[in-house]
Amino acid sequence: MEIFPTSPVWADITREVNWAEEVYRYDSGARQGATPWERPLYTYNVRARNFNELKQNSLHVFVNSHKGMVTPFLFKDPYDYTAQAVTLGATTAMGAGSGFYLTNEYGWAVIPDSAFLTIVDGRSGTLNSGSHYVASLDNGWVEVQVAVSSVWTSSFEFFRKAAFARKYTEQSNVWNNFSATLVIEELIPNVS
Repeated sequence: MEIFPTSPVWADITREVNWAEEVYRYDSGARQGATPWERPLYTYNVRARNFNELKQNSLHVFVNSHKGMVTPFLFKDPYDYTAQAVTLGATTAMGAGSGFYLTNEYGWAVIPDSAFLTIVDGRSGTLNSGSHYVASLDNGWVEVQVAVSSVWTSSFEFFRKAAFARKYTEQSNVWNNFSATLVIEELIPNVS
């Protein structure tokens, strides 16, 4: 999946929390509510203001390459894109070829930014991508390349899987000065 051109995005962004909750209020004043979800998904309203023609064009090309709302992409939430000292494995042994999904501190599946992924073995220290593990940018799955018999911890930056939720709109405020409005919604990572 492609990465949104500026991740994390610039300022002037609003984040809305969505739990898909159903809440009922009765005549007595009592309330009852529920959600089918284990974690919230977010919707982002991004206002890109005062872009020059080059920046506006790169954003326009990105939207068109994803066919508007059709194709998902990776996006860093500017409010929450780092995880620190997350325990990845237990003291039980994992053999080569086994694996796990990366999660943040809340236990929610995330997709790591491999450029900022550090995994530390409790016994041997920092592990190397490629020789000790391989992390997938499609769904956050980490495949173990060597036998593991100690606790792994990790610190990393991560992406959210997202797609455009509304049609891309742009306007020219003055000659060669553009503004755009984007609505991006988080999707559940493909956990297979």
